[in-house]
Amino acid sequence: MIEHWRQILERYGQSITLYRPDQEEGIVCKAFLQPVQEQGQSFFQRLPTPLGLARQDRWICLGGPEMALNELGDGYLAWGEETFTVRSAQPVYVGDTLVYWWGLLAVRDGA
Repeated sequence: MIEHWRQILERYGQSITLYRPDQEEGIVCKAFLQPVQEQGQSFFQRLPTPLGLARQDRWICLGGPEMALNELGDGYLAWGEETFTVRSAQPVYVGDTLVYWWGLLAVRDGA
């Protein structure tokens, strides 16, 4: 199962870079990134705050077992012109084997 997932990520995944707070250089990984499609009239991508507009959009990330999104801490992910912080992360197992990471990301404003 892990080998199939790696092949899918390698062929179809986006190249992202993980930046951990204790490392100067990022680690390039493959993952799937997709914006969360909100259903409802109360959702807006940008909302006014006392300090100006703040982005509210969220993204889903599916990445390989090496990503350990729960250990990113104050680090971030970069993809193209966007940078993301991890809001929530869960490992996904098949039996006792970690197959991939599921993460809910928020766009970092002004990064």
